[in-house]
Amino acid sequence: MPNSLARIAVAASLAVCASVYAQDTTINYKGQPPPSAMSPSMSAFSQDVCAIPVTGAVSSTIIGVAGGTMYTDKNCERIKIAKTLNDLGLKVTAVSILCQDERVWEAMEMSGSPCPIGGAIGNQARLAWFKMDNKRFERLYGEGWTPPVADPSE
Repeated sequence: MPNSLARIAVAASLAVCASVYAQDTTINYKGQPPPSAMSPSMSAFSQDVCAIPVTGAVSSTIIGVAGGTMYTDKNCERIKIAKTLNDLGLKVTAVSILCQDERVWEAMEMSGSPCPIGGAIGNQARLAWFKMDNKRFERLYGEGWTPPVADPSE
């Protein structure tokens, strides 16, 4: 008996399906805005990161594309590394990291505290920098400038 009920149910559903007809449907998109692409949210606010987020999105009536990336801020990293080294008591090393920035190097030189190089500090460092790259000094002091003689006691 249950088998015959199942057969009747299947036959009835087939009969109903055979009598269903599809209609022609026209979809009109005029006046409707296209779907928009949403750029991803990438925040570096109030976080201890040295990255600059860049995101964007473009969409048309057919397709939308969105994406984003992060750019590393090398100067921010340099400052954080120098601060950490200074906190560890490595002050000369911290200054050496900062001196990788040309602006810091020039400021240190102009203030009379040349950047350390190869373990040398003071006038010995200035002389070592001059031997390595005297063009830096020409930009600061003009052509023909020579560094003071390094004091061996420094």
